[in-house]
Amino acid sequence: YFAAHADDTPAWWGDRKVDEYMIVAFGRLFLYNWSIDEAFGDLERGGIKPGYEPAQRGSNQWAVAPHRTEVKAPILYIDPHLDWFGPSRFWAVRIHAGELDGSGVTLPGSPYIGLGHNASIGWAMTTGGPDTADIFALTLKDGDPTQYLYDDKYRPFEKREVSIAVRGGEAQKHTIWQSHLGPVVAIHGNKAYAAAMAYADSVGTSTAWHYFNFAHDYRDFQKGLDTLDVFPQNIMTADTAGNIYYQRAGRVPIRPAGYDWSVPVDGTTSSSAWEGIHPTADLLQLLNPPQGYMQNCNIPPDAMLPQGPFALVKTAPYIYASLDHGPKRDGWTNQRGARAIELLRADESVSIDEALAYAVDTKVYGVERWLAALKSASEKFGAEHSANENFAKGLADVLAWDGRLDAGSTGALKYYYWRRQLVADYGDEAVKIVALRVDQWYKIVSGEAETDPELNDQELQSAAASFAKAMDRLVKEMGAIDKKYGDKFRVGRGEASWPVGGGGDYGARTLRSMGYEKERDDFTQWGDNGQTSTQIVVLTKPVQSWWYLPVGESDKKDSPHYRDLAEKAYSPAQLQPTWWLPKDLAEHIESRTVLPDA
Repeated sequence: YFAAHADDTPAWWGDRKVDEYMIVAFGRLFLYNWSIDEAFGDLERGGIKPGYEPAQRGSNQWAVAPHRTEVKAPILYIDPHLDWFGPSRFWAVRIHAGELDGSGVTLPGSPYIGLGHNASIGWAMTTGGPDTADIFALTLKDGDPTQYLYDDKYRPFEKREVSIAVRGGEAQKHTIWQSHLGPVVAIHGNKAYAAAMAYADSVGTSTAWHYFNFAHDYRDFQKGLDTLDVFPQNIMTADTAGNIYYQRAGRVPIRPAGYDWSVPVDGTTSSSAWEGIHPTADLLQLLNPPQGYMQNCNIPPDAMLPQGPFALVKTAPYIYASLDHGPKRDGWTNQRGARAIELLRADESVSIDEALAYAVDTKVYGVERWLAALKSASEKFGAEHSANENFAKGLADVLAWDGRLDAGSTGALKYYYWRRQLVADYGDEAVKIVALRVDQWYKIVSGEAETDPELNDQELQSAAASFAKAMDRLVKEMGAIDKKYGDKFRVGRGEASWPVGGGGDYGARTLRSMGYEKERDDFTQWGDNGQTSTQIVVLTKPVQSWWYLPVGESDKKDSPHYRDLAEKAYSPAQLQPTWWLPKDLAEHIESRTVLPDA
């Protein structure tokens, strides 16, 4: 492309030539950051701040078996939540090249579909998995910090100087100190902390995807997982033979007993050294569960479905879950996971239209409990705000709200302003303490009955006061009490934007999950992360699929595809047919390039 479009080549590219090593390096940059963050999580739990903010990642996935779908074939939901721009940006791809045949999204330079389907099988991934990295604490030699103690002898660190080119500035020069356990990432006193990552020497970033793309059923797909090149993820697949399959995948070190692997471990002795890598047979897996569905929206294995087979006591804790992916290894779920179970458990014959609706669902799970608390607060302390017209109008609207963060909803915007005001008034930690009593999401998994939140008078009075302040703030910022959710929350690019529904802030995470940039001067917030390449795949013969991407597939401002998806698909929350079959795609081809034989 650069050879044919010299004007599009960025100045910083220079005279570089694209080669396979760039693809491997980019794959490592994107895929293995999950493991790197696990190492830094151990460091932070040991009391040492890493000094950087890890990437925000989330995703949804579910698979429904044939006996619970209207078409009598599996339906798969693929929904990664990442930044819309930068290294994590996915690009749409359809490919028909002999046996390499399918549709989905991929990373730059990859010849394979990253997430999507071929003619026989589809696959989805969400953040969460086993623990694939550790921090080892090394004791430095007195008077010579270039050596460290190991089995009663001192070893020298390997010293490496690197130079990193920086766009718009001078190159950065750094010194890397490498131990046999991994690079040093922190030094405190006489201790150096080395990060050991199971993927440190892995360059086979495309190997597993080769198997995925050529798979004919879930057993072929498992061959890709067996390479152990897949980063720590929840992986679901469904095939045209009618199977749905799950694996909590990752390259997991075999660790000796007697250590807490969630914090830095003593690295001065070989007794703590890794003993190899677990085969995939040791990892958590599930094939065709009797419930007829399964979901994982970044939650632990026990929260995937009611009466599920997974329990922490059945396996090693570090195989079950990394503490980097949640507050604890089991016994909890999130709002998206609870909502996914609510939808799938109640639907014994999921239609294609229902699946498409579930993919963009905006219902705030558990919101009724918060609204009940607000109603109680207004009944006890509303008189204190009787002179506030905004309080009365706002209260009537939000209590009549259907709990959906739809772009056209006025109640949704009021709820957002209230939940945000609670945090502004009392702090995030204080609100979380109250939320532990109000939100009881895990009970949809455990089957326990919800209990009343039992807020005290002080908390109810505070809730009413914050609501009054929130309504005044809404009017001040947005200009009127009847403004809609989509008046504030937008999707767009350049100078144009459109209203959008869905949420991800202040206790209102919906399956249609989005993150928004900081407020603009007009108090609007435009989406910049979240649902990045949502797909519904129906494993009939032939496979049927729908998708949308958030903004546009061209970065040229004069292109009709610079922001067309924002207006035509993302704002109205309408997944589009993928046209992945050649006969369907033929009607929509805008240009054609014939590549010469090598």
